[in-house]
Amino acid sequence: MTRASAVTPLLLLALSLSGCDKSSTPAAAGSDATVAEAPAPSEPEPAPQAEAPTPAEEPTLANAAVDASSLAKAEPAPEPEAAPDPAPEEEPAELPTYKVLILGDSLIATGFGALLEKSLDAHPQITCYRKGKSSSGLARPDFFDWMAEAKRQVDLRKPDLVVVLMGGNDGQDLTHRNKKAGRRVTWKHENWEAGYRERVDSLLAQVSAPDRDIVWLGMPTMGLRSLEKKLVTIRGVQKAAVEAHESASYVETAPFVSDDDGAMLTHAVVGSRKKKKAIRADDKIHFTMAGSQYFADAVYPEVLEALEVEDVAADED
Repeated sequence: MTRASAVTPLLLLALSLSGCDKSSTPAAAGSDATVAEAPAPSEPEPAPQAEAPTPAEEPTLANAAVDASSLAKAEPAPEPEAAPDPAPEEEPAELPTYKVLILGDSLIATGFGALLEKSLDAHPQITCYRKGKSSSGLARPDFFDWMAEAKRQVDLRKPDLVVVLMGGNDGQDLTHRNKKAGRRVTWKHENWEAGYRERVDSLLAQVSAPDRDIVWLGMPTMGLRSLEKKLVTIRGVQKAAVEAHESASYVETAPFVSDDDGAMLTHAVVGSRKKKKAIRADDKIHFTMAGSQYFADAVYPEVLEALEVEDVAADED
C-alpha cells in the first residue's frame, strides 16, 4: 500500500466522526501530515430549556380602579334621589287689626261721624263702630246718660281705641240723673268747672281699659259768638282732664276749621276736583256734607296716628 492510499481511509473516518460538526475544517487534500489525528469530539450543547411562562401582572392601583369601575358598571345604577321640594316662600306677616269706637253728640250722630266711621272702616286694619246722640253731652244725664251708655258700648265692642267728641251742648246747668243725687250746679257758678271736670274724669274712667287708648277731640270753632265763648271754658276743662289721663290724648280741632284770624271757616276746597264749597250749615254749628267730609279728612290722620298705622290710601298714591 502506498502512502497516499493509507491516508485515504483515515480521512474518511475523520469525516464520518465529525459528520454533523459543520464548524470543523477538513484537512486539505494533499496535506503533508503523516498521521491525521481525529479531533476530540465537541461537548454536546445543552438542550434549550423551555422558556418559563411570564407571570401574570400584579394588579396595580390603576388596574384596581378600572376593575372597580367595571364592577360598578356591571351593577344596576341606583335611581337618582328626588330633588327636594323648594322651600315655600314666606308669606308676609299679617298686620295687626284694631277696633275703634266713636262716641259723641250730634256731630258724631250725623255727617261728620258717619264719614269718619266710613273712612276708618275702609282701612284694612280697622273695624269701626259709632254711637252718637244729638243734643247730648255730660251736663244733662237726666236727658241722656253717657256714663251708662259709654260703659255699655265699650263692654259690647271691646275697642282698642275710643274717640270722643262732645261738649257743644254742655254750656248749661249741671243736672243729675236722679234728683236726689245732688243739687243742680248753674252755669257760671264757681263750682261749675270742678263739677264738669268730675264728669269728664268719670267718662274717661268708664271707657278706659288696659291696652286701650282714648282720643278726645276738642270742639271745632263755632260761628255763634255766645256759644264760642262757652266753648272756651269747656275746651279748657276737657283738655286738662284728658292730659291728666295716662292713656288719653287731646286733639284740638278748632285750627282745622278756622281761618288765619281764628274765625270759623265757612268755605274750603273739598274733594278730588278741588272745588271750593260751603262747609258750615246755616246754624253756624253743624257741617254741610262737604264740610263733614272736610272735617273727617282732617281728623282721620289723627286717629291713625293714635293707632300707629299707616294711611293705606296715601301709600297707594
